[in-house]
Amino acid sequence: MSGFGSGKAESEGYRYCVECSSVNRKGLEIVVVLPRGMTSLEPRVREEVQKKINRGRIHVAITNEIITRSKNPVSIIDPVVVKNVIKEFQHLQNTFKFSGPITLEAMLLVPGVLRHEALENIDLVTVWKPLQIALKKALESHLTMRTREGKNLVTDLKKHISLLVEITKKIQKRSPELFNNRRNQLMARLAELNVPISKEDPSLLRELIFFSERSDINEEVIRLQSHLLQCRELLTQRGEARTLDYLAQEMFREFNTLANKANDAEISRWVVQSKSEIDKIREQLANLE
Repeated sequence: MSGFGSGKAESEGYRYCVECSSVNRKGLEIVVVLPRGMTSLEPRVREEVQKKINRGRIHVAITNEIITRSKNPVSIIDPVVVKNVIKEFQHLQNTFKFSGPITLEAMLLVPGVLRHEALENIDLVTVWKPLQIALKKALESHLTMRTREGKNLVTDLKKHISLLVEITKKIQKRSPELFNNRRNQLMARLAELNVPISKEDPSLLRELIFFSERSDINEEVIRLQSHLLQCRELLTQRGEARTLDYLAQEMFREFNTLANKANDAEISRWVVQSKSEIDKIREQLANLE
């Protein structure tokens, strides 16, 4: 599921800001972006994320900034980087025929030209505690948003399942009519062919008995009712998205079999509607944990 969360913590003149955002994935993929000098903390950040998140592509962006001048930090310009930047600018001017001076303002916008000694000389042992606090806050708010989205998804899934329950009831109610409808169809067809036959004719009865056995959909209806009941129960439990997806596949198969056996236009129409609802359910399940 998608979600977003942020958290902040302060310590010894610094503020640490963490933002967590996620999109849906079947597995867990963690992307961590840390400031210069803090990259060695990535395994710890990943470990904290794995404690809370089971699936999805999680992007964790961490920044730090100075909020006091107690340590007298000094900003310096890296001359080596400046020389390389000037060479690159000159190369671009020559290659693309750009005109105009190479200004200091333009160079300062290039990452790495301006360095902050205080932000680069970092005590990672001291940093980790406030950073961990900010990260936990971000993950908690992120999970709160995901939980809210999950509840909305469950509400939508329940609507689709309720519709499938109603369709299954209609099919079950129509099932006893299939025999009479088939008999009337045969009688009408024979009348068109000017073939006189009694309703009690043994040949007609044999055909109807064969049709009755072949078109008995009671077994499929019972299985559908069982699957739908399980779906409603599983929607109240965490971590059952895969089981629900399996049940959706099984229901799709049962509706297919049912339509083929019934050979009835009205039931076929309901089955097409049911398949559409099952497709919607499976699309939503891809976003649910």
